[in-house]
Amino acid sequence: MRVIPGNQMTLDFQPSVRARFPTLRQCVHFVVLEDPRGIKAVASDCDVSVSELSRRLAPTDGDPRSCDVNLMVAIMKSTKSQLPLQWLIGEFVPDDQTRLSSALSTAEQLLPQLQTAIGELQRAAQNSGQSSARVRGIG
Repeated sequence: MRVIPGNQMTLDFQPSVRARFPTLRQCVHFVVLEDPRGIKAVASDCDVSVSELSRRLAPTDGDPRSCDVNLMVAIMKSTKSQLPLQWLIGEFVPDDQTRLSSALSTAEQLLPQLQTAIGELQRAAQNSGQSSARVRGIG
């Protein structure tokens, strides 16, 4: 008997990236800590010291240092992780359900206006038809 592989559905029970990390900084920090080479290798790739990288990823109150965009990109290149990018997409690109809900809401709001406009156009077309019939001497 020949077995033909079919499409297999994979279920992912992980919460979304946005649900796991409330902030982008937390997401980037996680990526660094999860790198199998360790924080020392990531810091070296980013051309900063381990302590500097740690301070930028977990600043204390009043600390002027932060994880700027260039450092975040360097971290993503070093770790080869796209998790921060997925976080940004989750934050700023609406999912299919959100887009559908928004489209439905817009359609529901516009429907009464559209029905009114159609009624006005139909009345105008009828009046126009009667006027042209009178001009031709039919009515």
